[in-house]
Amino acid sequence: MRNKSSSKRKSETESITGQEKNKSIVLKAEPICAAGVFLLVSCVHIAAWNSTVFSDWYRLHIFPAWTGVLGRISNLFSGSVGEILIVAGACLALLELIFLPVLLFCKTRGKLARLRAWNFRLICWVLLYIYGTETLNCYVLYHTQTLEEQAFQNSRHDGGQEAYGMQELVAAYTRVVTRANELSGTLKRDADGSAVYDGSMQQLYAACAKAMQAQGEAYPYLAGYYPDPKPIRASHFMSQQYLLGIYFPFTMEANYNTVMYPVNLPATVCHEYSHLKGVILEDEANFFGFAACIESEDPYLQYSGYLSVLGYLARQVRESVPDEVRKGLVQANEQVQKDDVFLTQEQWEQVEKKAVLSTETVNKATNVFLEKNLTMNGVEDGMKSYSRVVRLVILYYAQELQS
Repeated sequence: MRNKSSSKRKSETESITGQEKNKSIVLKAEPICAAGVFLLVSCVHIAAWNSTVFSDWYRLHIFPAWTGVLGRISNLFSGSVGEILIVAGACLALLELIFLPVLLFCKTRGKLARLRAWNFRLICWVLLYIYGTETLNCYVLYHTQTLEEQAFQNSRHDGGQEAYGMQELVAAYTRVVTRANELSGTLKRDADGSAVYDGSMQQLYAACAKAMQAQGEAYPYLAGYYPDPKPIRASHFMSQQYLLGIYFPFTMEANYNTVMYPVNLPATVCHEYSHLKGVILEDEANFFGFAACIESEDPYLQYSGYLSVLGYLARQVRESVPDEVRKGLVQANEQVQKDDVFLTQEQWEQVEKKAVLSTETVNKATNVFLEKNLTMNGVEDGMKSYSRVVRLVILYYAQELQS
C-alpha cells in the first residue's frame, strides 16, 4: 500500500527540482539572448557604416517600425517618458555608485549573492537597451544619403562643391525676410505683443503632423504616423542649454521647450518630427522644420518656418555680402526682430532665477557633448553643421525657380 505522506513529499521535491531546472534554463538562455541582440545590433551598425544603400533601405522600411511601436507606447502618456527615464537612470547610476562596491567586494551569500546576480543582469539589460535604441534609432541614420544628394543634385552648379554665390544667397535671404515681414502683421497677438496660435495645443500638434505628412509626398520616409510632441518639464534647465527641442531615440519622442518664445514651437516640432522619421542630420532637420511650415496653409506655421532660418541666413549675409550691397537689402521690420528670439528678457530672468548651475557651465557642457556626438558619427564640422541649412534653403529656392 502506498504511503500518502511520503508520496506528497516526493511530489513536492520533484516540483521544486522541476522549477529549479526551468530557472536554470532561463538563466542560461538570458546571456545567449543578450549576446544575440548585441551582435545583431552591431551588425546593423557595421552595415550602415559601410553601405549608404543599406542605410537608406533601413530608414524607409525598418525604422518606421520603431516609430510605430515605441512612439505609440510613449504617446499613451501625456508627459515625456524619455525625461522620466533619464531621471530614473540618473538615480540608478547614483545608487550603483553607492551599493555596487559593496556587492562586488564584500562576501556575498544567500540572498545577497542573488541580489548581486540580479543587479548585474539589470545593468547589462539597461546598457543593452541604450546601445540598441541609440544605434537603431540614431547612429545608423547618420549614414543615409544626404538630402542634397537625394533632392537637389540638379540644382548644384556643375556638380561642384559650391552650389551658390552671393546672388543666390541674397535672393533667398530677401524672400525669407519679405515673407516674414508680411506675415508678422497678420497674426493674433497677446497683450505683450507676442504672436499666439489661434487654436488649442492639440490643434497645433495636428497642424504640424499634417505639414510633415505633406512632405511625405516628396520624401516617402516622412509619411505615416506622428505621435504628439511632448513638453519637457525641466524646460528652464533646457533653456540653459539653448535647446528648443530634443529627440529621444530610446522612447521615440519629439520633445520641446515650454519656456521658449511661443512662435518657435511649430518649426521646432517639425524639426524634431523629422528626427522621428530618420532625418538625423541637424541641418536637414532644420530644413524640414522650415519647408514643412512654410508649405502649410497655416500662417502661424509659415511665420515660424521663416523665422527658423532667418538668423542663419542673416549671419551668412553679414559674413559674405559687402557692406554697400547689404545696406540696400530689405530689412526685417521691428516686429520680426522682436519675434526672432529664443527667449525674451523676462523669460531669461525666470530661467536664471531657477538655475542651480550657471547657464555658461550648462551650455558649455551641452556643446561639448553635442560636438563629440556629431563628430563621432561622421559629422566632421560638428555643431557648425546646423548652419548648413543655409545651403539647403538656397537650393530649395533654386529648384523652385527651375520647376
